[in-house]
Amino acid sequence: MDSTPARPKRFRDSAAVLLVRGHGRDLEVFWVLRSDAVAVQPGFHAFVGGKVDAADAELPLAGVTDDLDRAARACALREALEETGVLPGLTAGAEDAATLARARTRLLAGEVTLAALATEHGWRFDAAALTPAGRWQTPVFANVRFDTLFYVARVPEGQAPNVIPGELASGEWVKPLEALERYRHGRVTFVAPILWSLIALAEGEQDLAARLVRGPERAGQPIRRIEMQWGVVLHPMPTKPLPPASHTNAYLIGETEMALVDPGSGDEAALADLFALIDLLQGEGRRLTMVVVTHHHGDHTGGVAAVRERYGARVVGHARLAERMAIDVAVKDGDWLPLTPGLSDWRMRVIETPGHTRDSISLWQPRLRSLFVGDLLPGGGGTVIIDPPDGDMTQYLDSLERVAALEPVTLFPAHGSPQGAAVRRIRQLIAHRLEREARVVAALTPEPRTLAELVPFAYADVKPELWPYAERSLLAHLARLVGEGRATSDGRTWSAAHGSPAA
Repeated sequence: MDSTPARPKRFRDSAAVLLVRGHGRDLEVFWVLRSDAVAVQPGFHAFVGGKVDAADAELPLAGVTDDLDRAARACALREALEETGVLPGLTAGAEDAATLARARTRLLAGEVTLAALATEHGWRFDAAALTPAGRWQTPVFANVRFDTLFYVARVPEGQAPNVIPGELASGEWVKPLEALERYRHGRVTFVAPILWSLIALAEGEQDLAARLVRGPERAGQPIRRIEMQWGVVLHPMPTKPLPPASHTNAYLIGETEMALVDPGSGDEAALADLFALIDLLQGEGRRLTMVVVTHHHGDHTGGVAAVRERYGARVVGHARLAERMAIDVAVKDGDWLPLTPGLSDWRMRVIETPGHTRDSISLWQPRLRSLFVGDLLPGGGGTVIIDPPDGDMTQYLDSLERVAALEPVTLFPAHGSPQGAAVRRIRQLIAHRLEREARVVAALTPEPRTLAELVPFAYADVKPELWPYAERSLLAHLARLVGEGRATSDGRTWSAAHGSPAA
């Protein structure tokens, strides 16, 4: 996430609250594990929080004049009650655990708003009980972006947070240093605001609010650094992929030696930002030794030559990639990419994943159970185009099955947001492709039809302006059906094969 004050209209207002208890070395923060079933950051650790609702603005909070701040504070209080059952900041109408539990149940059921509960119970809140702790915005690579105000609040005496499984899988008290230790050993994944908040908490309570608000800038790191897993730094580069994507995620992987995956932009300004990040990491003892290209498309290769020239890093890719660009090391399925270990083993195994292109590879980091997938699938929903003859639908589905069998936990795509619940996401994409295939079969008739005639039937759920792109994946589905004997073609039109249900 990017700690900038700008507020584009397409951002969604949200709030998060660091619930804390204890002091000094006993200071703890309550964090939660997001369920695998949620759409945003499944399987990630986070603090309590969520989107600002219209009703949040109705909660009276004396002394807060800024509308956004007032709504965000109310959101933080509501989310604390909904997600954990605690209610910080009460100055009047303090309730026992049973009353809070009943209020929580009604709030979760949508029967009442927090403002209505406050009126009913005579609750009044001290807005100062929520200490500002920074403002973060989701970076450009994400499909859904949030403008989030963070707060710190102490859990009142006699209240104990607990999680009802659903949107959240679990919650726990954790000391900041313990949480950071888990992160350093690859046992947790979270976004940048969580990391910088934990660092600030670990440094003690003196001037805590100021350090939380300043985030990475106070540590002399003005360069955007998105390190959701220790040793995995994501750097979005502006490129020209197919819409709706606008950036390609480059990844710097490793803690002693680094591999750079898919530096997609050759733009001078974009490369300057990438070089600044690499230089920062090299100053910490992480040396760039290789550039890995997942496939030949220009939005994955634009910066390769410049990185090779500046750092002398070897360029690694599938043998078929060498037919299109200069590489130093050709790899095949099962090869291991050596990276000198740091705290842990960083070797990655090459997985051939053709389908999007013939030269597509993914990288498997078994210790983290993380998969770097290039364009095998996008993060946060959606699909990729399978464009024959380089694209092949049968190979694509086979590749998805192969990576699902690895049982990965976290996916790091070239476009969109990294996410947990990896197997669920892969299985959803396979099911989507097979459902689309069924629509293509249903669109076929004994009478031959062209692509332009088939696409309105097979892609009726897709906006017409996207049909030219859909035609390419439609062609891949049709080629698969012809190969399986379920359709026939003269090269220009397609029809149902004799004896098929459509015929």
